[in-house]
Amino acid sequence: MKFPKLPKFSIVPKFSIAPYLVALATSVASFASLSSAALAQDRLERGGDPEEGPVNILFVLDASYSMKEKLSGEMKMTAAKEVLQNALSRIPNSVNIGLRVFGQNYSNLAQIDCQQTALLVPIGQHNRGAIIKSIRQIEPYGMTPIMFALRQAAEEDFRGVVGPKTVILITDGADTCGGDPCAYLNLLRARGIRMKVDVVGVDLAREKAAREQLKCITAISLGKYYEANSSTELIDGIGRSVDQAISGRVLPKEKPADAQP
Repeated sequence: MKFPKLPKFSIVPKFSIAPYLVALATSVASFASLSSAALAQDRLERGGDPEEGPVNILFVLDASYSMKEKLSGEMKMTAAKEVLQNALSRIPNSVNIGLRVFGQNYSNLAQIDCQQTALLVPIGQHNRGAIIKSIRQIEPYGMTPIMFALRQAAEEDFRGVVGPKTVILITDGADTCGGDPCAYLNLLRARGIRMKVDVVGVDLAREKAAREQLKCITAISLGKYYEANSSTELIDGIGRSVDQAISGRVLPKEKPADAQP
């Protein structure tokens, strides 16, 4: 299956979710006209029926330079790494998990930095120790090539993987490489490739354009958006996303211990 060439790198514009929802409707309509033979072949290449088989979770962690900023008194990256390590303990061994990072290197050349993403631990079982070790070594340096990272997840990391596929994207901003993740996810939907993307947006209360793009990603992929403007909300967002991926349903947000019924 051939995908369109990546767009030229540029500064990210403001995003609006409306045109992508219109494009999604158009894509779904055109998808209905594809031949059943082509669909069957595509699903074989992509790992069969995505709803049958073990649960697969790929954590995609933002290691861009802005993750050095503070959240609840500590560096965003430090908080994210601690929460991720704790979240691993609640994931059953029957669930396949993996870890991808982006922005982990910086060269001051956009053509290079906008393709800085790596699959640190492939999706599988019995790899929790390897994931924790990799998480501890990540440091924030570069840019935010979200579309390129999602493209690698769909076309490489999940290739041939059977079962529901969920990306849990932890980021503090929109794509800064001119990529259009919403358009790319529309393309996946049109071709019958299911990859749900949950987003945990870190410290984005004043970043309207970034929130719009990230919410667009979740709307198109049928994922959930979790706002994390504190360490507590970061714990809650990642935890709820993991629980939802495993159970197949959205769990209610827990009330503080001193909350009134």
